[in-house]
Amino acid sequence: MTLVAFLAISVAGMLLTLLTQPFAMLSRLVAIVSLAAALAAALVMNPNDSVTVGEVQLSTTWFVGFFLTALTASSLLLCLIGLVTGWPERLAPAALATLAGVGVAISSTDPIVALVAAAAATAPAALVASRVRSTPLGMTVGVAELRTLALVAAASLLAALTFVSTNANWNSDDSSFVTALAFLVLAGAVAVRSGTVPFHVPAALLSRSGEGLGLVLSLVWIPTAFGLVALSWSSGTFVGVPGDWLDRAVVAVQIVAVATLILGAVGAMLHDEIEEIVVYSIVQDAGFILLALTARSDDAAGPARLWLLVFVVAKSALVAWAAAVSRTFESSSLGDLRGWLRRAPILGLALAAIVAATLGWPGSPVFEARDTLVSLGLPDWMHFLGTAALLLALAYYVRLLAVGVMTPTATVRRAAGDWPHWPRLSKVADEAVEVAAIEPATGEATDAAAASTVHIDSSPAASTTSAAEGAPHRRPRFSIRHRLAAAWRMNRPLEASLLVLATAVIAAVVAAGGFGASDASQSGIALDGAAAPPPNPSSMGSGQQPTGEPSTGPSPGPTLPLSLFPTPGPSPAPSAAASGSPEATVGN
Repeated sequence: MTLVAFLAISVAGMLLTLLTQPFAMLSRLVAIVSLAAALAAALVMNPNDSVTVGEVQLSTTWFVGFFLTALTASSLLLCLIGLVTGWPERLAPAALATLAGVGVAISSTDPIVALVAAAAATAPAALVASRVRSTPLGMTVGVAELRTLALVAAASLLAALTFVSTNANWNSDDSSFVTALAFLVLAGAVAVRSGTVPFHVPAALLSRSGEGLGLVLSLVWIPTAFGLVALSWSSGTFVGVPGDWLDRAVVAVQIVAVATLILGAVGAMLHDEIEEIVVYSIVQDAGFILLALTARSDDAAGPARLWLLVFVVAKSALVAWAAAVSRTFESSSLGDLRGWLRRAPILGLALAAIVAATLGWPGSPVFEARDTLVSLGLPDWMHFLGTAALLLALAYYVRLLAVGVMTPTATVRRAAGDWPHWPRLSKVADEAVEVAAIEPATGEATDAAAASTVHIDSSPAASTTSAAEGAPHRRPRFSIRHRLAAAWRMNRPLEASLLVLATAVIAAVVAAGGFGASDASQSGIALDGAAAPPPNPSSMGSGQQPTGEPSTGPSPGPTLPLSLFPTPGPSPAPSAAASGSPEATVGN
């Protein structure tokens, strides 16, 4: 029932957040509490949980719990950052709705239900980006995002129909064409939703629309979940299936993946706006999802899942980093941000952690995962593109750091940066006495002025008042509570930087296989093996291995202990009713 609890919290939190939106503070509180409760439910999720709703069976695994934990933690951290950098009103309810849709998509044992749920989970992102705007650019962004939603929904429906047709005609002579069509439309849906080249125009428009933290929903969370479902379906349906039509479809997807890996990095190098650099960086790394599809090998499943875990946390941290930089210096142009690293060293550490999480280092799990996807997804003579993509990505990250160590511009010098500050009293006293001159009968005005002060001056003359104004000649009193309130307002850039750094460090630990990420990526989801078609007699006769029967759900196992980051043990032997696929059986 842990999965049901997670879904119920997500849906209820989404509804309550929407209902309380007229009351801004209450709505934000409800959103934070709902995300925290969903995170707690994901952390204690039973890897052997199973529930049947109507005719739909939902089953959890170690990876399902870990993936939902990573997604929910990223949502919560970004909403906390939004409290400091500017609250995105629609992000929280859309994130909660997305969590519910993703939870159904990656736990369903029915491939059709999983794909439909994954496509439906893209709707909240479209609604966030397509809200009515008064500017022509805003209307263009909204139309582009709605068009993307329509394309993804149509491609998902077509993939489902072709899957049914593939199962019905598997032994016919023309089934290879139907299989190739299913693969092509599935990869097309992933490419469109991920914003890969040449479908990157909506993503580029989002970078100029002022979405801020809202970018993460459309470009990171939704594509990652949709890609996870597509990879599971692909591994069960297309692995070991021969056919010239399917080979041609794979070549077409490889071309898109290569173009994305190279041109995405080039786009990040050529642009000068922080948001545009971040968007093109996300687009580039989405190319690895397509490489996992083109691999058509069980050996790519584990590296692909680990890459998706790192992708969702690291790119969330990168979006948060961009929002914090723009908020701290009130500009997102690299021309204005020269010297930013000198004023915001914590953000510099966060960017270094993001680079380590995204690119890894030789021998690290994420580095090996990237290398494996390139090796399995591309021909041998194109393996050098993996190194080229890594060097290009490193180039635009180094460019950001190089701009940060230059001589600071006037924009950067005016900013407070993320160094800690503590309020002093003289300007507080000056403003408090001015208020007291207007309302001398109350002492509350002095407290309000003290609590709202940000910049402080130590001049002793500030404690005197003008006799002509009739202000009382007395020095106001300030409690520690007032000074703490002023310090909170003064150090908002520091608070945002620390939250971004925490998100980046979590991403780096996951990239190194920490928190049990490496073990979780080997367990798969309930859909693995369930999408497999019946065995093809012709392929068995030609030396191909038969595909396992559809999974009937996870094997029974002991209850998950209440551990924050549990490590799965060895899987039990499959029972007679379990799937023949090793990834369809979940042990504890």
